[in-house]
Amino acid sequence: MVTFKDFLIKSKFNVKKARLYEENYYKIMESGLFDKNFYLKAYPHVEKSGMDPLIHYLFYGAKEYKLPSPTFNLKRYLQENPEIEKNKGNPLIHYIENGDEGYTMDENPFILRRQKIIDTNKSFLSNYEFENEPLVSIIVLTRNGLTHLKRLFEDFDEKTNYSNYEIIVVDNASQDDSINYLNSLDLPITVIENTENVSFSKGNNDAAKIANGEYLLLLNNDIEPTYGWLNEMVGCMLNSEDVGSVGAKLIFPYYDDMKNQEKSYSIQHAGVKFREERTPYVYGPYHENMFSTLVFSSDVNHQKEVISNTAACLLIPKSIYMELGGLDEGYFYGYEDIDFAFKLYQNNYKSIYNPFALLFHHESATRVEDEDEKNRLNYENIMHFHDKWEDYIFKEIFIDKINQNHFLTDKKIDVSIISKNDEFISKLVKDLSNKGFNVKLIPNLNNFAIGEDCDILISNNINYDVDKIISRLNIIKVLISNNNDSRYDICLDKSVNYADELMNIIEEKYL
Repeated sequence: MVTFKDFLIKSKFNVKKARLYEENYYKIMESGLFDKNFYLKAYPHVEKSGMDPLIHYLFYGAKEYKLPSPTFNLKRYLQENPEIEKNKGNPLIHYIENGDEGYTMDENPFILRRQKIIDTNKSFLSNYEFENEPLVSIIVLTRNGLTHLKRLFEDFDEKTNYSNYEIIVVDNASQDDSINYLNSLDLPITVIENTENVSFSKGNNDAAKIANGEYLLLLNNDIEPTYGWLNEMVGCMLNSEDVGSVGAKLIFPYYDDMKNQEKSYSIQHAGVKFREERTPYVYGPYHENMFSTLVFSSDVNHQKEVISNTAACLLIPKSIYMELGGLDEGYFYGYEDIDFAFKLYQNNYKSIYNPFALLFHHESATRVEDEDEKNRLNYENIMHFHDKWEDYIFKEIFIDKINQNHFLTDKKIDVSIISKNDEFISKLVKDLSNKGFNVKLIPNLNNFAIGEDCDILISNNINYDVDKIISRLNIIKVLISNNNDSRYDICLDKSVNYADELMNIIEEKYL
């Protein structure tokens, strides 16, 4: 309960200002101009301060141009009433004292944006009709995720636009009311009640063993579906050849806090690619077009084959899932879907990204709660992935770069040459550039920061200390010299056709 004393202290004992703010405080609260929950989520430091949020806004927030609510267009209001800033006034007090004549509150722009995305996507739906709908087993893992489950299963049957499915929920020892909620639903649900928090891989593998469906649909509990999503995924699967998985377009939801608000309703997943990383990653996966607000641009709004989809929403034929041994249980909530995608790719099965299956992804925490434990497990996941796939990924990405397929990566082959420019080096740079490579000349022998982008390091100076370079583990080190040097992967004499000779050796030795 706020008192006059609170206003008096904050106004530095300016009685007139304190009375003005106290009087308008209650009017503002009644008017709905100030959204307390929005303000606290948008500016979390206010809650930590323990200060009443509206008092904070009146004395501090307004001066910092903080938004009192998502529907109050502060920028427009200040433009229409320039005397507020001139007189160092407060926008909400000005609004209360001068009435709302000539000014209309905005509709919540985030609600409008969300609805526009949903409505626009409906226009792209195929609304497949099937002679026989194959049974789909939808597998959901959860741990203390009651809030997520309620959002996931709200109007679930209606949103699928598909009737032949079963749901298998793997509950990892939840302490909340998840089990009772699941049992109360009028949906075809089977619940596996675990006594411990098993991994994502094990949970899905256990559910797959009892699944009756011809297809498995791996689905995070923090997903919020939109209309037609399952119909789209099954239709895409049945109308394509040699398909091992179908993934969906995932969109970030609305975020109240200003730290994350910019990514609200932007793309979270539209297919996966790889890029260079320093030790220990070697190559790291990333979501293509992540954070783009152009959710229906031509780049992301057509079905295409990708190297990998996220398993947050992934449809897989059960026969293929079992054939490939399911998800690798050596991972714990990380990299298991990328690993499975490479198993599909290695066995000539396609991964298809279908943008018209659109879902919001609220990024949950069905994981280990301890931050240090998360970091430890993440490192172990990375190293397990690295140990399994390093050589294979190196080969496939190198071929992708040489042929400029832009399937696994959008990067070109990057070459760094440690040498001062002379006639031979100039020709070498020109020949490599003509092959479509990125070539960088490094004349300083004391420069060892090659970076994670470099694929091939070339030196023609025996005195360059190649052991000191800072780069990825799998960089190819080449020495142009009449002498052999065991520190380098390839040693070559000078040649007029050096660029061609180099690539022939690399293809022979590595590819």
